[in-house]
Amino acid sequence: MTELLKHLTAFLATELPEATDIRIDELEPVSGGNARRAWRFDLVYGVEDGHLDVPCIMLMQAEAGQLESDPEAEFRVLAAASAAGVRAPRALWLDSCGSFLGAPAIIMERVSGVTDFLALRAPEPADRNREVVLDFAVAAAELHRMDWQKAALGFLGVPTVQSAAAEQVTFWEAQFLEQRMEPHPVIAGAFNWLKRNQPVAEQVALVHGDLRLGNFLFERERVTALLDWEMAHLGDPVEDIAWAYRALWTPEAHVTIDDFVAHYEQAGGPPVKPENLRFWRLFGEIKHVVISLTAARSFDDRRTNNLRMADRMTLVAPCLKQFLDWLPA
Repeated sequence: MTELLKHLTAFLATELPEATDIRIDELEPVSGGNARRAWRFDLVYGVEDGHLDVPCIMLMQAEAGQLESDPEAEFRVLAAASAAGVRAPRALWLDSCGSFLGAPAIIMERVSGVTDFLALRAPEPADRNREVVLDFAVAAAELHRMDWQKAALGFLGVPTVQSAAAEQVTFWEAQFLEQRMEPHPVIAGAFNWLKRNQPVAEQVALVHGDLRLGNFLFERERVTALLDWEMAHLGDPVEDIAWAYRALWTPEAHVTIDDFVAHYEQAGGPPVKPENLRFWRLFGEIKHVVISLTAARSFDDRRTNNLRMADRMTLVAPCLKQFLDWLPA
């Protein structure tokens, strides 16, 4: 803690050259997921006409895990999304290669609210949970209405409505071929089906990539911030809706997927065609398979000693079964 505090203070002094009396209060670890450590702290520093007090969250890369992420791209997306009025934490500072902090790190403004995944899946309070999920649909619509061109997000790679699905299938198939440790004929066959049945998107939008329960903050009945933007990209916004309703985290007990889509469209989200939604739900199972293989490969290669990464192999078969069950005749 002492070393981290010293390095963090030095980093912020570099980022805030005009500031005086930089002080970090209440530095403490919080839950940050499988591949990143999270820290909360209050930053206090002097300015010309007084002092500023900034509540912060810092996400630091921990070790190899289930995703290969680009902190600089995530930082730029966060900055653009929050500036455009999307419910995202405001990006403050980036140590992209860890030269100051020892590992790549993003510092964001801390937003009020909790993630409490289990509370939102619980039967009660049913009314509160339903309202949170419906507001989640509104937050998704706000995200997908964002003018990504005005926000200069073309650096993510710009697909067309015809190529949006193809680009994601190609990306995740390449990840599969790189991360697999043995032949997987069913996965190979699934990718062949996805390549033959790609839909045309209604529009190209900023896609969060991991939009689901557990990846947003909420306070009472309102979503306050969408979190974990590591997989953000430009593509078909229906991808996000399909992902939000995967079995591991679905809010179906409080809001059916049809009601969610209706609320999303009423809030200004683009139309969701049933055939497009079906494709992206099938795609989501294979994407999760590849994420699980990546996690297990990280453990097998001894790039992490996190046992949760090794255990991810157990999710491959259920995902493939769901894919096959949903596969059209």
